[in-house]
Amino acid sequence: EKAGIVEESETDWLICECLNCNRTEMKLKNFISKEQYKKILLVAEKRAKRIPLNKIFNRANFYGYNFYIDKNVLAPRPETELLVQEVLEEIKEKNQEKLKILDLCTGSGCIAIVLAKKSNAKIYASDVSLAALKIAKKNAENFDVKVKFINSDIFKNFKRNKFDIIVSNPPYIKTKDILALDDEVKKYDPLIALDGGENGLYFYDEIIKHSPNFLKKNGKIFFEIGYNQAESIKKLLQNQFENITIKKDYSGNDRIVVANLKGKIKNAR
Repeated sequence: EKAGIVEESETDWLICECLNCNRTEMKLKNFISKEQYKKILLVAEKRAKRIPLNKIFNRANFYGYNFYIDKNVLAPRPETELLVQEVLEEIKEKNQEKLKILDLCTGSGCIAIVLAKKSNAKIYASDVSLAALKIAKKNAENFDVKVKFINSDIFKNFKRNKFDIIVSNPPYIKTKDILALDDEVKKYDPLIALDGGENGLYFYDEIIKHSPNFLKKNGKIFFEIGYNQAESIKKLLQNQFENITIKKDYSGNDRIVVANLKGKIKNAR
């Protein structure tokens, strides 16, 4: 309470995690051991320092799965589940075994791994951070899925790969806005996973510029975006993509962009 964390659900989650039980089971407990009590107090002290619970316990739930996370990766957000849903909806009527999907800026690997769990497509995932890729590979092993991981700064280490779908939730916060973020984000999520450059659009610009060289005919691109970036990203897409669709998140904010590669590409670099 002194740290300004007053939600009852936080207390419940903290205690349940320490006792390895659900909220119903917790309510029925009359006693805990001294060791459990010490663990609860230790975790409470960390939480009072604004360390997120998912970073304290090294676990975050995404799409119903518990992913291992640490300081090297962004904790997955509920909104990103919408991005995965859009891709799964796109491929559900297709011959998935012939599809190749690339997840750029994979981080913890949550997008790629859920796509591998929920489809028969061939899944690739890349990240510039070796530390992040280590976490993503660990998660893929935990879930027993096949994902081909590539260490690359966007497309730099790709050769002649061609994909049916490219999906990405890249860093999209303006550099100057990072200092204004909540401590739980700016102190405990990696800067490399947040900083989208001066205007927040650096990664979108780079991916859109080069993706025509890595998409098959009729290929599609799927992005998660910041709530106020839809029009800017639409403009970036218009030269080389068509059928651009903007979709909203649970709060009614623009959050997902989907676009088709044009038949004849101009100025693809």
